[in-house]
This record gives sequence, C-alpha cells and structure tokens, in this order.
Amino acid sequence: MEHMARVAVITAPNIGYRNTGMLTVDLAFESLRRRMTPEIDATWYTLHTPETVPLRECARGTDLPFRFHPLAEHLDSLRDHDAVVFWGDFLHTRHYLEQDATNRLLDFGFAEDRAAARTLLNRTLLFADQPDELLARTLSYGGTILHNSQSDYEDFEDKEYGPLFSRLVTRSRRVWVRDPLSAAKIAHLRGDRTTDHFGSDAALLSRPGDLGHLPTTEWSRAVPDGGAIGVFLGARTQIPEWLPAFCQDLSERLGAPLEWLPWFDRDVPAPVGHIAQRPGRHTIGDLVGVLPRYRLVITDTYHLCVNAWGAGTPAVCVGAPEPAPKTHDDYLTLSDVKKHVFHMAYDATDFYVSTLPDTREGHERRIDRLVRLVEGGGAEAVAARIRAHADYSATAFTETLASLLDTPQRPGSPGSPTLAP
Repeated sequence: MEHMARVAVITAPNIGYRNTGMLTVDLAFESLRRRMTPEIDATWYTLHTPETVPLRECARGTDLPFRFHPLAEHLDSLRDHDAVVFWGDFLHTRHYLEQDATNRLLDFGFAEDRAAARTLLNRTLLFADQPDELLARTLSYGGTILHNSQSDYEDFEDKEYGPLFSRLVTRSRRVWVRDPLSAAKIAHLRGDRTTDHFGSDAALLSRPGDLGHLPTTEWSRAVPDGGAIGVFLGARTQIPEWLPAFCQDLSERLGAPLEWLPWFDRDVPAPVGHIAQRPGRHTIGDLVGVLPRYRLVITDTYHLCVNAWGAGTPAVCVGAPEPAPKTHDDYLTLSDVKKHVFHMAYDATDFYVSTLPDTREGHERRIDRLVRLVEGGGAEAVAARIRAHADYSATAFTETLASLLDTPQRPGSPGSPTLAP
C-alpha cells in the first residue's frame, strides 16, 4: 500500500469555535487538502481544543473536517510526520505569546503561572526543544509579525524569545506571511531578498464554492431580491456617531437594505440597533454561504473583510486612522492596523473608512466614491486582485509542500502531491 504523506497542522486556538474568521482559516487548509493529489493525511493541533468551552450554538452538530489534538500533550508526535505546517494568525509574535496565549493558558488551568506558560509556549510554538531536522520540514503560512520590533528581540525581561524566534524563522523550510510589511521583516531575518514571502491571508486559500460542504439553511438563501448589505459592527472598533447614518445613506444609494450579519454571537450594539435581524437559526455554513449573495458588507472585523472580498463581495472596513500606542496591556492581535494594511496591500483603501469625524461634504464624497466603485467595476477589480494573489500563493505553498514531501529525507517518503486546477 502506498504511503500517504502525513502533515501536522498547527493553528491558533479557537475556543468553542466562537471566532468565525479563525474557523475559515482552518477550513482553508482543508480546501487545499481536498484539491491535492495524491491525498495527504492531515493531523490537527492547537494549544487548547475548541471543546475547552461549550461549542457555539451554530457550530454544534456541524461535521467539521478536522478534530484537534492538544499540542503540548502530543508535541513529540510531530516528529512522526513528513511535514509540519504552522497555519495562520499571530502564532510567532512576542505580543501574542506574552498576552493572549499566556492569559488563556492561565484562564483554563493549563499553566500554573506566567513563567510556566511561556515555557510551554516556547516549546510548542517556537519549537525550543525540537531538532533542526524537524525545522527543516516545517512551513509557516498566513501568519504575521506586523507588530514585532527590535525591542522584542532584545528585551532583557524575555531573553529567550529573540533567539528562539530567529532560529525558527531562519531554519524553517519556508515562511509566507499574510501582509507585505511582515514579508519585508522575514526577508531581513532570513537574509533572503529574492524569495517571495508575501502570502495571502490563509482564509483566502478557499476558493469560492470550496466551503459548500458545510450545511446551510434557508437563513442564508433568503436574501432579498437585488441583494442586501450585511452589517457587523462594534466587535473590534468603537462605532462613531456618524456611522449609522453613513450606513443608511449607502443603503439608500445602492437600493439594498441593511441587515445584521451575526459573524460572532453578540447583541446588536445600540447605535445600530435599528438594523433588521434575519429570523431563524443559522449555521456556520450560513455565515460564509451568505457572503457572495450580499451586495456589500460593512464591518470592523478583519476576517469578515477578508472572507467577503474572497467571496467577491466588497467590504467597507471601519477602523482607526493610525496605530494605537504599543503598551503592555494592549492586545495587539486586535489592533486595527492589520485591517488597514490588508486593504493597502491590494489598492483597496477606498473601502477603508476611518473613524475620525467627517464633514457632511466629506461624508457625501465618500458615499459617491463607494457607489461608483461598487456599480462601476472598481470593487470587482479589487476582488480580482485579491483572488489572483491568493491563487498564486496557494500554488507556491502546495508546490513547496509537494517538494518537501517528495524529498527522500525520511523513510517511506511519499510521492509528490500537486494542486488540482
């Protein structure tokens, strides 16, 4: 019997599948796996499994194509795989290790104190105890080091991060990051100015239709004739006073009603409480399945923007005009910078709406510009640019993975997979 390639996939924890965007990141690897021939066997790992807390209602009963193993308990099993893939998110940034990841390990009782948590994170996400041979079989795709700075590598309170991070980045087989600024940093760190380190966001590697295997209901099919505008606001950025009127004006100009898109499970914020909520229960499949049916999406949430554009639907992204100060208490994973950089990378800043106050004249000019882009083909050009980069990047990743799996460095190395057209 032919040996099937075994690939360990390490992703950020998504407790209860509460974060729809993070789930689309994980599903995108499965989209790639389904298109590769010969087939590969993926084993999924994360710091703490979704079942650490009760699953989100719309995810319950969904037959998702993966089952996660707690990474710390299975760390030694990584060496039994033909390749290891770090997939998406802030997994290797110091602020994530110091803030989000450490706090969650303490919250759920996986570590006794912050020092123990950091030791565990160094072992699991920076491969402190793993041999160079495993790093040579390791790829990283769709992550970001957007907020890393020189002080992170030299901080006297954290002497281990700099050397461990540098070792992982320089000795891994290849690294793709999801934004061009992180790509420039990776080029500096690896001393490689010729390799393309700019990959797309991992969620974009699902092509339109790839997630059709997720169950849907009438909820996502009952979009009004002529389309609607999906709105999800208040989760990441404070809603400015002028925004509700802006949404309503845009709705009237496009002739498409506003409706609340429950990307996360949360109450509709009071400033936009007038926006209609579609009745009935929805599934995870509904949340992604409805995106190509919308005329437009308005949101402050990074991965909703990413998934809307990936579905060919323009997204108006609401965010702060400049980076927030880098303080010890800030969760930089939630910074608006990633949203702005994403849109800048694809000449899509016409769709990035700053929370700064605006004049009535400025408000009207912004509405006019967006309507012209949506109705005149400009939005389609942006979506096509994003899709072209994602398809190119998917090919680069799968060809590299195929080459790695075809290298006779382990007993029983399999044949080379390729990506189906």
